[in-house]
Parts: sequence; structure tokens; C-alpha cells
Amino acid sequence: MEKSQLAGFGNRLVAQIIDSIILGIAMTVVLIPFGGFAALMGSGMAESMDDSDAAAAAMAGLAGISILGIIVVGLVVPFLYEAFLVSSARQATLGKSLMKIKVVGENGARLTFGQALGRALVKYISSNLCILLWLWPLFNPEEQALHDLVSKSYVVRA
Repeated sequence: MEKSQLAGFGNRLVAQIIDSIILGIAMTVVLIPFGGFAALMGSGMAESMDDSDAAAAAMAGLAGISILGIIVVGLVVPFLYEAFLVSSARQATLGKSLMKIKVVGENGARLTFGQALGRALVKYISSNLCILLWLWPLFNPEEQALHDLVSKSYVVRA
């Protein structure tokens, strides 16, 4: 890829911050019902403790399902957000679109959903294991992060 086309670390960082804000707001709106349901189950459990152990167990089970829903949504949604949008015709998440950058494959073509999903997975794992891996593009001549190297992709100006 030509050096002039590459998005650069600053644009990528700002796009990631925008995506994090968008995902944070969306997840909060989506997860509030789960949290409210878990809170209601918890208060119902406290009230039913004197009645019977079966009712308390049922309430605990429902609260557990609600908490499991929060965990699943919290883990799955960011992957799917990244993978669906990067593999779409737009080739960019909302943050990347606002920064006027996109993700392309080695030949400049759009990534497949599988490539985009693998890219998102490596991005999530590497950022949670060592945040310093986010600085990788600063030391790579083609400004590729670890997740770009694994998926053979580049982030370029749109």
C-alpha cells in the first residue's frame, strides 16, 4: 500500500474512541432492561426468603439468566459491530466513517465477514492482554496493528 493512503495512528485512535463511545451508549441503552430485571429479581428474592426456598431459587435463576444476558451481550456485540461494519460495503465502523478511513484487504478489496471477525477477535484479545500492542502501528512501516497483520488488512483514507 502507498504510504500516502494509509490512515495514520492518530486517525485510527480517534476512530476507536468514537466507536467506544457509540458502543458504550448503545450497550447502556440495550442492557438497562437486563440490569433492571436483575434488580427486580434480587428484590423479589429478598422478599420471598421467608416464604419458600423454591421461590427464592426461581428468582435466583431468573436473576442469573439476566446477568448471563448482560455478559453475553457485552462480549458479543462489540465483535459483531466491528465485523459486520468492516465487512460491509462501507468497509468501516461508524467511528472510521466519521474519520474518513476504511479497512481494506491486501489487494484493496473489502474484507470477508470471516476475515473481519478474526480481525475483531485479535483486536479485542490483544487490547485486553497488553494495551501497548495498540502502539504497534507506530513502529510498523505500513502502519498495521497486530490485528491488521493477522487479517492481512490495511486502514486507509476513504
